[in-house]
Amino acid sequence: MFILDIDDLVLEHDDDTALEELGRRVLSRGPWTTVAFLVKTRNGPEAPWEGPFLWLHRYQKVAQGYKLVSRFHTTEIEQLEALLDALKVWGL
Repeated sequence: MFILDIDDLVLEHDDDTALEELGRRVLSRGPWTTVAFLVKTRNGPEAPWEGPFLWLHRYQKVAQGYKLVSRFHTTEIEQLEALLDALKVWGL
């Protein structure tokens, strides 16, 4: 799947998984574009919401638009806390 404009990007999900986007930030633009999403998910319409989770997606600009090349999804809140702690220790 190709995206013509990165600002028109819609996160994909299947019928079995609900997804709510809480925020997004384009971290870099150009031939390689990185987008950070803050999301929460659930496994079915009656299941409890889980998250928030950080999703980092990398898109490559090609003739047809942008294509998703790689992604990293945190799977538990402790990963976000560890990332924040690391950034603080590194002085960022």
